[in-house]
Amino acid sequence: MEHLDAELLSLMALGETPGTAADAGHLASCPECAATLRGFQRVADIATLEPAGITLDQPSARTWTAIHQALGLSPALTADPLARPAAPADQPAPPPAGVEASTTPDDGPLAAPIPLRAGGTRQRRPKVWMATAAAGIVLGTAAGWTAAGVLGQGGTPSPAPTQSAPVARVLAETPLTPLAAHTGSGEAQVEQLPDGTRQLTIRLAAEQTSGYRQVWVGTSDLSGMVSLGVLADGTGTFTIPTGIDLAQYPIVDISNQAYNGNPAHSDDSVARGKLSPKA
Repeated sequence: MEHLDAELLSLMALGETPGTAADAGHLASCPECAATLRGFQRVADIATLEPAGITLDQPSARTWTAIHQALGLSPALTADPLARPAAPADQPAPPPAGVEASTTPDDGPLAAPIPLRAGGTRQRRPKVWMATAAAGIVLGTAAGWTAAGVLGQGGTPSPAPTQSAPVARVLAETPLTPLAAHTGSGEAQVEQLPDGTRQLTIRLAAEQTSGYRQVWVGTSDLSGMVSLGVLADGTGTFTIPTGIDLAQYPIVDISNQAYNGNPAHSDDSVARGKLSPKA
């Protein structure tokens, strides 16, 4: 199944129209695309939240130490940029009214006092740099098309889709049926590459032939035929010339060609099929 492009899903998450009717129909029937869209929508919601209503934890001094070590920063930057200067031992700084100073055995003194909520619940004060970093993480996540994985339903990360790269599109295909005195069968498929090039891929069962196998496309009555190349192995891919209209040349023919230097079709066809367009 060919899924919707991530760029289209991201525009839909921002409130744009859902593309064509076919796109909307695919979205309604494809759980994977629907989940990706929900992930993009959650990222858009978070990125547009009013920051005044967001409470973030303030990191301990050990957080900066870990960042410093992971990034290999200069020794001159060892000090925690959020840490407040320590008060002299004989002059402890009293906490403001209504504020409880707190320490933890593992983390050391907190960088800032912690206001108390009603009922004694502690609320750590958000810092501007933390809010900025959080927004950057969310926006960077959206830009990398990993929103569905980071913000999966129920808080459980799901596999993150990568940014969609252009892929080949199947235009037509046909089974290849062996003709008289031959036994090799297979299939043929026409794909259009992202740059517009069309390629015919042949897969044919091995069969002993007296000559080499030539790949052709022809008109329905075989009055006109165009050679695409030689099928050296069981599988081969051939570029279809730009001027060839497959609606006029729907027949795929594999011939047994004698080593006589004659480029014309030998009239000894190994296998043949008629291309059916893919919807």
